[in-house]
This record gives sequence, C-alpha cells and structure tokens, in this order.
Amino acid sequence: MQHGNSSNSSTPLSPDILAASSVLGLCFALGVPGNIAVLVFISRWLKGGSFTSWLMLSLAVSDLMTLLPLPMWIYALLHDWVFGLGLCKLFSYVVYLSIYSSVLCVTLLSVQRYVQVLHPQKLAKLTARGRKCLVSGIWILSGVLACYAPIQCHVQLKQDGRLYCHAHYRNNGERLATLFVETLVLFVVPFPILIYFYVRLHRGVSQSAFFNTHKLTKIVSRILFTFFFFWIPLHVNNIVLIAALLLDDDHLLKIADAVGNTTGALTFINSSMNPFIYAFSAQALRQRTPRDETT
Repeated sequence: MQHGNSSNSSTPLSPDILAASSVLGLCFALGVPGNIAVLVFISRWLKGGSFTSWLMLSLAVSDLMTLLPLPMWIYALLHDWVFGLGLCKLFSYVVYLSIYSSVLCVTLLSVQRYVQVLHPQKLAKLTARGRKCLVSGIWILSGVLACYAPIQCHVQLKQDGRLYCHAHYRNNGERLATLFVETLVLFVVPFPILIYFYVRLHRGVSQSAFFNTHKLTKIVSRILFTFFFFWIPLHVNNIVLIAALLLDDDHLLKIADAVGNTTGALTFINSSMNPFIYAFSAQALRQRTPRDETT
C-alpha cells in the first residue's frame, strides 16, 4: 500500500526510493504488455469456457489495473505529484480496487480448484449464473472495500516544498484502524485460507491417479505460490507499523515507513509475474482435459 511518498530534488534520493522506482519501472515494462497478452490468450483458448478461466481473466484485469498507473507513481516518487487532486484520488482508488480484487480472485481460485479436483460433485451444483455472480461479486465487494482510499488520499505541500499524493490521517488512531482493516482483510483472513486449500489440494492430487490430467491445478498452484511470496513482506511491514503505533515507538515507525516503499513495490512484481506463469503453462492451457472444460 502507498501510505506516503518522499523525495526532494535538492537532496540525493534515498536508496529505498531509487530501489522502489527501479522495481516499479521494470514491473510496468514487463507486466503491462504481458497482461494484455494474457487477456488475449485466455480469451482465445478458453473462450466462454470454465470457471477457472473466468477467475484467471479477472486476475489478469486486476493485475493490469494495478500496473497501468505506475508511470505516475514513479514520477511522484522521484519528483512531485503534479497530476492534481482528482487523479490522485482516482488512481488511489484504482490501485486499492485492483489489490482487493486480486486477493479475492486468488483466494477463490484456491477454494474453487480444491473443490473441483477433489469434490467435483459439489461444484457441479453451482450453476453458470451462480459462477457469474461470484465473479461479479468479487468486483462489487472490492469496489466497496476500496472506498476509503479516495477519501483519505490528498495532495499536500510538505515542508520540503514537494507535493505529495498519499493517505492523510487525522491522527494515529485513524492510521492504526486503516492498517488493521487492511491487514485483516488482505492477510489475516485470506492467507490461512490459501494455505489450507493449497495444502489439501497438493496432498489430494499427489495421491490421485488423475494427477497428470489436472493441468490447470499446476497453474493455479504457481499463481498461489507467487502471490504468497511477494505479498508477505508488505504484510509483515504493516504488522510492524501497527506495533510501532501501539507502542508509540517513533524510531520503529520511521524504519517501517522507510521500508514501506520497497515492500509495496514488491507487490507489483506479483502483477507482472503472472503473465510469465501463464506463458510457462501455455501448453497445459491448450491441452485441457474434458474434466477441466467444466471448471
């Protein structure tokens, strides 16, 4: 999450700002064309098909929405926010909307794949309309959860003479509440679900005679692992921020704030990595089995 920017043209940029900008630039260069290709690819090979494919399409859209505003965030990190209050609020909302939808998509992917592979008779009871409602529900819920972002985000002129687009908290209590909700919704609730269903799925397919037929299961497993790997640092840092606010430890708070730009940048790597997972698994997508056609 972007809880603040910091740069000053009159002084050297800090190493964390330079690192974050470099990572974000690479993510944009690789992730935007990659996710566009994924949208075209999945639409072509899985057109009108499975529940899994619709979730993957939703995830690709979320990733693309996350990456498209990156040039503006990079410029703001290195220089100033010169794009006005309207775009500040709009892009903040888009980023948070895509983050929440990504988490919900990946979580539902883990649950759906587990049920489809090991308990297909249960998923068979879910109608096509029900599946569309679930996918639509992801975006509706994400839009609701992200509503606080444009309310909190403002453009401010700081003491260093720079304009910043970032979340402005009236007090530490508001910041603590925001961090707590984000950590709860984006980490405490979904990650145990991801781990539980991934472990159950892995054990199930490893013992199944049909392991080699579940090619989409391998793709989903790679998506889940990549998601987990790149999001953990951000959530750990947010937990440190919560601890620093509760303990009123200014030193720990400054360290966590400084690390925040880098850990936040790592989450964008996840959005740019997914296209390569799809590309690596392209053969599996082309060779779906009949059982996968209904998933």
